[in-house]
Amino acid sequence: MSHLPVDHPLRGLYRGLTIVTGAACIAFGGTALATTSGNGFTDNVGEKVWGLMTANPAQGVFWIVVGAIVVLTSLIGRNVDAKINVVVGPVLWVVGTVGLILIRNGDNFLAFSVTSVCAMYLLGTLWFTGGLYSSVSTATPVARPSSSDSTKEKVAAAH
Repeated sequence: MSHLPVDHPLRGLYRGLTIVTGAACIAFGGTALATTSGNGFTDNVGEKVWGLMTANPAQGVFWIVVGAIVVLTSLIGRNVDAKINVVVGPVLWVVGTVGLILIRNGDNFLAFSVTSVCAMYLLGTLWFTGGLYSSVSTATPVARPSSSDSTKEKVAAAH
């Protein structure tokens, strides 16, 4: 993937956004897990969490796991976050599409709503973009001669 940008000037912004949104996913998942703990694990209807999305305990666990993966790899850095985010983003797109298909079925095992599908698409796009632009170069820096080395060469050449 040599055509992808390396050492992009906004890589810190992308990395920060992935950490913040990953932490928000962990917080949402924890709140969803606590709010819906009395329901069945894969309840089709779910309950509103934060007044935004319907969720069930399975969706709470899903957001905790995905958020933890993104936050931990972003904190590790060293291009691990870039590689993982390039995978996690499209996975969220696929899960969101499956959720969109299952909204009107009895098979809605994560209590999907249109809002949760939009959130998955948005986060998937953000994390995928962050993965594309947050890689850093791994090449070793070019060794430059010190000033004392260059004066020795000039002195040796003069004699």
